[in-house]
Amino acid sequence: MQSNLTAPEDPGRYAELIARHGPPTAQHQLSRRSLDELAERGSTTVEAAVVAGDLRMSSLVLKEAVQPSLFAHFIIGFTEAVRTLAGANEGWFDKFTGDGFIVFWVFPEGGAPDSRKVAVFCQNVLPAAELLITKLRRNSRNFPVGVGLSLGIDSGPCELAVVGGTLTLIGSPIVGATRMVAGAAANQTLVNISLGERLHRDREELRSEGIRVERTTVRTKEYPDGQEAFELLLSLAAGPAVTR
Repeated sequence: MQSNLTAPEDPGRYAELIARHGPPTAQHQLSRRSLDELAERGSTTVEAAVVAGDLRMSSLVLKEAVQPSLFAHFIIGFTEAVRTLAGANEGWFDKFTGDGFIVFWVFPEGGAPDSRKVAVFCQNVLPAAELLITKLRRNSRNFPVGVGLSLGIDSGPCELAVVGGTLTLIGSPIVGATRMVAGAAANQTLVNISLGERLHRDREELRSEGIRVERTTVRTKEYPDGQEAFELLLSLAAGPAVTR
């Protein structure tokens, strides 16, 4: 059955898209099957971990900005920092969402995922967010309490697809990560149970990175009384705060 998604115009175009969204190792992360399917029909099924980030209270911060153009400049710089930090941990940058982002990690076909890289990215992106918030505060008439980056994580089968000339990820882990981030407070990282169990098993190794993994519950749209999840307890001071 043919996909309704638009396939690349020539066999080399998918390589350009992969390079634009993925880390230097991106093409090696995809199997030959995946590469062929991308070239032939513009989509392929992969197993992936998804991190959704959301800057809490951003609409109020924009409303109170002395110079909205500076607000935009700072957000652009932060987005590029997220792209850099994801790539440094072999992650892919999917999209900027206006006041946040979606990044993902492709798991090797038939192999075990290195979930540690996902957690280390989250650890490293928080200082970049704090630097962004410091800059936004200096450009604000009034600054609300509760500004900060929230992170939500989920994993599972997704469709890596060419849509409108860009490469994006489609699937339930996007929804799961978005619902995790919706339940997270500023500077909090919540992980759905599928990837959370793996991270919990690796908790001793993660502890050496300054990352703690604890069981928790989170209220979501599907489960208003709460669902099982995990929280990554991260240090705001850890990792390189790469931003403009």
